[in-house]
Amino acid sequence: MRSSPRRHLSYASFMLLLAADVLVLSIVVLDQLLTVPEAWLVGLSAVLTLAAMPALLKLSDAVFAMARRHRNVPWTGESFP
Repeated sequence: MRSSPRRHLSYASFMLLLAADVLVLSIVVLDQLLTVPEAWLVGLSAVLTLAAMPALLKLSDAVFAMARRHRNVPWTGESFP
Protein backbone atom coordinates (compact mmCIF):
# COMPACT_ATOMS: atom_id res chain seq x y z
CA MET A 1 0.00 0.00 0.00
CA ARG A 2 1.34 3.42 -0.93
CA SER A 3 2.01 6.09 1.65
CA SER A 4 -0.80 8.35 2.74
CA PRO A 5 -1.76 11.36 0.57
CA ARG A 6 -0.24 13.83 3.05
CA ARG A 7 3.21 12.34 2.41
CA HIS A 8 3.18 12.32 -1.40
CA LEU A 9 5.78 15.10 -1.60
CA SER A 10 8.07 13.32 0.84
CA TYR A 11 7.59 10.05 -1.04
CA ALA A 12 8.29 11.64 -4.42
CA SER A 13 11.36 13.44 -3.09
CA PHE A 14 12.68 10.22 -1.57
CA MET A 15 12.13 8.34 -4.84
CA LEU A 16 13.86 11.09 -6.82
CA LEU A 17 16.88 10.95 -4.51
CA LEU A 18 17.05 7.16 -4.70
CA ALA A 19 16.82 7.19 -8.49
CA ALA A 20 19.49 9.89 -8.77
CA ASP A 21 21.77 7.93 -6.45
CA VAL A 22 21.37 4.76 -8.49
CA LEU A 23 21.95 6.69 -11.72
CA VAL A 24 25.15 8.35 -10.54
CA LEU A 25 26.46 5.19 -8.90
CA SER A 26 25.89 3.17 -12.06
CA ILE A 27 27.60 5.85 -14.16
CA VAL A 28 30.66 5.75 -11.91
CA VAL A 29 30.82 1.95 -11.82
CA LEU A 30 30.27 1.53 -15.55
CA ASP A 31 32.85 4.21 -16.28
CA GLN A 32 35.39 2.13 -14.36
CA LEU A 33 34.42 -1.11 -16.08
CA LEU A 34 33.74 -0.06 -19.67
CA THR A 35 35.61 2.12 -22.15
CA VAL A 36 32.67 3.65 -23.99
CA PRO A 37 31.74 7.30 -24.64
CA GLU A 38 30.02 9.25 -21.87
CA ALA A 39 26.71 9.46 -23.73
CA TRP A 40 26.53 5.66 -23.83
CA LEU A 41 27.32 5.48 -20.13
CA VAL A 42 24.51 7.87 -19.26
CA GLY A 43 22.05 6.01 -21.50
CA LEU A 44 22.98 2.61 -20.14
CA SER A 45 22.80 3.91 -16.59
CA ALA A 46 19.37 5.39 -17.24
CA VAL A 47 18.16 2.00 -18.50
CA LEU A 48 19.61 0.29 -15.42
CA THR A 49 17.93 2.86 -13.18
CA LEU A 50 14.58 2.28 -14.85
CA ALA A 51 15.06 -1.47 -14.42
CA ALA A 52 15.77 -0.93 -10.71
CA MET A 53 12.65 1.20 -10.14
CA PRO A 54 10.41 -1.67 -8.90
CA ALA A 55 12.98 -2.50 -6.22
CA LEU A 56 13.30 1.18 -5.32
CA LEU A 57 9.51 1.45 -4.99
CA LYS A 58 9.45 -1.52 -2.61
CA LEU A 59 12.32 -0.03 -0.62
CA SER A 60 10.64 3.35 -0.27
CA ASP A 61 7.31 1.71 0.64
CA ALA A 62 9.11 -0.20 3.38
CA VAL A 63 10.76 2.97 4.70
CA PHE A 64 7.49 4.89 4.83
CA ALA A 65 5.63 1.91 6.35
CA MET A 66 8.29 1.73 9.06
CA ALA A 67 7.91 5.46 9.73
CA ARG A 68 4.14 5.10 9.92
CA ARG A 69 4.40 2.07 12.22
CA HIS A 70 6.80 3.74 14.67
CA ARG A 71 5.13 7.15 14.36
CA ASN A 72 8.48 8.94 14.38
CA VAL A 73 7.93 10.99 11.23
CA PRO A 74 5.40 13.80 11.75
CA TRP A 75 2.64 14.71 9.33
CA THR A 76 2.93 17.86 7.27
CA GLY A 77 2.64 20.89 9.57
CA GLU A 78 2.94 18.81 12.72
CA SER A 79 5.73 19.42 15.20
CA PHE A 80 8.34 16.86 16.16
CA PRO A 81 7.66 15.09 19.47
